[in-house]
Amino acid sequence: MAGKKVIIVTPQEDREFLDLAGSLDFDVLGIFTFRHYSNEFFVGKGKIEEIKEFLKNNTVDKILINGKLKSSQWYNLEKELGIEVLDRVNLIIEIFADRARTKEARLQVELAKLRYQIPVLKEWIHRARKGEHPGFMAGGEYDVDQYYLLVERRIKKIREELEKVRKEREERRKKRSRRGYFTVAIAGYTNSGKSQLMKSLSGEQVIVENRMFSTLVSKTSRIAGIKKRILITDTVGFIRNLPPSVIEAFNATLEEIFRADIIILLLDGTDEMDTFREKLDTDMDILKGVEKWKILPVINKIDSHIDDIEEKVSMVKEALSEPILISAKTGENLDILLERIADMLDYNAEYSITLSGDRDYMGLLSFIYEYGDIIQFKVDGNIYIKFKINSRFSGQIERFIKYIKGND
Repeated sequence: MAGKKVIIVTPQEDREFLDLAGSLDFDVLGIFTFRHYSNEFFVGKGKIEEIKEFLKNNTVDKILINGKLKSSQWYNLEKELGIEVLDRVNLIIEIFADRARTKEARLQVELAKLRYQIPVLKEWIHRARKGEHPGFMAGGEYDVDQYYLLVERRIKKIREELEKVRKEREERRKKRSRRGYFTVAIAGYTNSGKSQLMKSLSGEQVIVENRMFSTLVSKTSRIAGIKKRILITDTVGFIRNLPPSVIEAFNATLEEIFRADIIILLLDGTDEMDTFREKLDTDMDILKGVEKWKILPVINKIDSHIDDIEEKVSMVKEALSEPILISAKTGENLDILLERIADMLDYNAEYSITLSGDRDYMGLLSFIYEYGDIIQFKVDGNIYIKFKINSRFSGQIERFIKYIKGND
C-alpha cells in the first residue's frame, strides 16, 4: 500500500490517526477537519462539497475517516464521492493485514475484516432490494446476497481453525506448567516498546520496529540469565475504540495475556500527559477482570528526558501499584524488573497436609502439582504431602484445608 495517495477527514487534529496512516506509508495529500456531524454522510454537506472539489483536481486512492462509520454512512460516502472510504477501524484492519506474516495472523486479520463487513453487507443487501444495485466497496457490481452467504461460511471456517490454535496453545501452557515454567506476558498500548523489552529480557533476535502493530502473533521465549523457569511472551498491542468484533478475532493471542502468571503492563513515559492518561485508561479497560495483583506496571523510555515523570508515576500507582521505571533500549533498571518478577513468582508459603486415603483428593493434588513445589510426598494408608506454593494461592489452599478438617 506504500505510495497510495489519501486524504484524511477528522473532527480534530489527531496525532495517533496520522501515525496510523503513516504506518502504511500512505501519502497524505490533505487533511479536512470538520465540526458538525451528519447522519447521512458522517460529515456535513458543505464538507462533502469541499472534498469533491479537491478530488476534481487531485488523484486520490482512498479517503480515511477518523471515526466509526455507520453502514449507511459508508454506503452514502462511497456512492457520493466515487472512491474507497476507510474508517478508523478499517484502517487498523488494513495495518493488521500489512503486518500479518503467519497463518494464524492472516486468519485473525481475515476474521476481523469479515466480522466488520457484516453490517455493511446487510446495508448493501437492503439497498439492492430497494433497486439501487450498489457496487460493493468501490469494486463494481456484486451479488451481495451470495457474497454474504460466502462470508458467513468463511467466518465459521476461520473460527474453527482459530479454535484449534487456541486448544494447541492451551496444551502448550499445560505442558509448560507441568514442567515448572511460569509465564510472563508483556502487554500494553501499541508502539510502547514491548518488542524491545522482549529482546532485552530474552536475548532473542526479535525484530524491533518503530511502527504500530509490529507484533500480531504472540512470541514466547525464556528469560535469559536467571535460573528460575520463566517464559516471557510478547503480544499484540492495544489501541483505543476497537469494536468487540475486532477484539474477538485476536482472542487466541490475547488469551496469552489473560492466562499468564504475571502481566507486565508497559507504558510509554514519553507520551504527553493527556495521551498517557488515555492509553492507561484503554489498557485498564482491556484488562478489566484481571486481578490487579497479576499486573506489574512498568514505565518505559526513561532514557529520554521526561519532565512529568512523577505525575505519571502517581497516576499509575493510583490505578494499580508503584511502577518500575525502565529503559528497554539501554537496559536501565531491567535488573530491578527481574527481581520484582522473581519475588512475585516465589514459592513463599509452605504447607503440610495429611489426607485420609479413603477419599478422592485428585482436585487438590492436581492443584498442588500444577502450582506448587513438592518437598515431600508419602503414602502409608494416608497421604502426606509437604509443599511450597506462591502466597497468592494461599486462600485456595486454606479453603481446601478447612474443608478437609470439616469432613474428618
